[in-house]
Amino acid sequence: MAKRKVSRKYKKKAMMERQLTRDRKMPPQKPKQKFNLWTFLKNIPKNVSGFFRGVIHELKRVTWPSRKALFTYTIVVIVTVIIFAVILGVYDFIFLQVVDLLAKI
Repeated sequence: MAKRKVSRKYKKKAMMERQLTRDRKMPPQKPKQKFNLWTFLKNIPKNVSGFFRGVIHELKRVTWPSRKALFTYTIVVIVTVIIFAVILGVYDFIFLQVVDLLAKI
């Protein structure tokens, strides 16, 4: 039997299909271990202390703002909150007046 010629545009597709159809070995899976309550309870203090050690380590790496910068940021936040509170209060007052006007009709 003569080999059948495959056009160029189908060669890549045929190669991909061949690769997909090959049997591949699945990686061996670890057997599930049973939950051991005693070792879990035994490791709690170690896990908690490790967590707090990690927190302290990360807090040492933080760049803390200076007192002047902290004061400036605080003022900016307070002013922004006041501005948005006033805007929200004005909108609330306007909507209240509109609802009262519609209720009188």
